[in-house]
Amino acid sequence: SISRFGAKVPAKMIHLQGPQMLKMLEKSLRNSLPEALKVYGTVFHMNQGNPFNLKALVDKWPDFETVVIRPQEQEMTDDLDHYTNTYQIYSKNPKKCQEFLGLPEVINWKQHLQIQSSQSSLHTAIENLAAINSGKVKQTQNILYATVKTAKELIPSILELVGLGYSRPHA
Repeated sequence: SISRFGAKVPAKMIHLQGPQMLKMLEKSLRNSLPEALKVYGTVFHMNQGNPFNLKALVDKWPDFETVVIRPQEQEMTDDLDHYTNTYQIYSKNPKKCQEFLGLPEVINWKQHLQIQSSQSSLHTAIENLAAINSGKVKQTQNILYATVKTAKELIPSILELVGLGYSRPHA
């Protein structure tokens, strides 16, 4: 990013701590559904006691562009365990998030890891970072199914947005 004096400001990460900051993050992510669904759900659970001892990192606060949810460093002791070494990512600006995701304190690219996101637009940044760090990317895709009632409760505008009506799923 560029400072008001025109000098390049290096990317930094901010660890969100405390219930007030996490509640603000949850509320902000709710406004970015469905793209932020993966991170929103994780932050929601963090606000219910954080049973998996995760941490939330942002590039700036409160007007963040990129959020990374990850385990605490002490939880990520096995470099080959990509299930434990799992990150959830959401970015309002996928084209600019690569610098933040490249910070060693945000993602440990020396481990086998798993990155989960609801945004296919992050794929290029992740592939670039993996190549820079001599890694390989294997992409998988999953489809989320929800009942109309659940979709209306979570994202009231989604039915109008995509023009969906009610239909019974096929077997």
